[in-house]
Amino acid sequence: RIIAVFAAICLALVASQAVRCKMPQQWEARMIAFDPNHRVYRNQTSNFRVYSRYAYDGDNGNKAIREEFSADSGVEYLQILEISSEKKIYVTDLKTNECKQYAMEHEFRRHDIPTEAQFEGYMTLGAYPNQIPLTQWVAPNSTFYGGPSHQYLTYGPDCSPVRDDHWNNATG
Repeated sequence: RIIAVFAAICLALVASQAVRCKMPQQWEARMIAFDPNHRVYRNQTSNFRVYSRYAYDGDNGNKAIREEFSADSGVEYLQILEISSEKKIYVTDLKTNECKQYAMEHEFRRHDIPTEAQFEGYMTLGAYPNQIPLTQWVAPNSTFYGGPSHQYLTYGPDCSPVRDDHWNNATG
């Protein structure tokens, strides 16, 4: 009887650990970025919001982002293309149609579950019968555009990324 209870506990512990899945390498998403604390950063308030349409190509290391950036200074509409094989970023101001080219000074930012991420648990999005099971992962010592960061990630049943949050001292 004790062996059966012990076996049931071991089985429950094994079942509670999510299997690290392989994320699809090509997808599109909507993205929102903001600082909920509205802190002052570099003498500017962080009262900003970014709404984006985001296309990700992990196989080739490319991203295409069409964003509306609003802050105290106004609203900008930008088209951003990151091409990691060329280490270049092209940014087009959609109001003026002016395109600027920048050197990519960071590694291509992937959205896969980081190898150092720890499984945190399951959550359910929605209500019965339209529930979507999600897995949650945390990488407390990750890197975000070259700096240290704390990362929280959530993935759907097919390993599609649902949420990818970062916290760090510079940006919150």
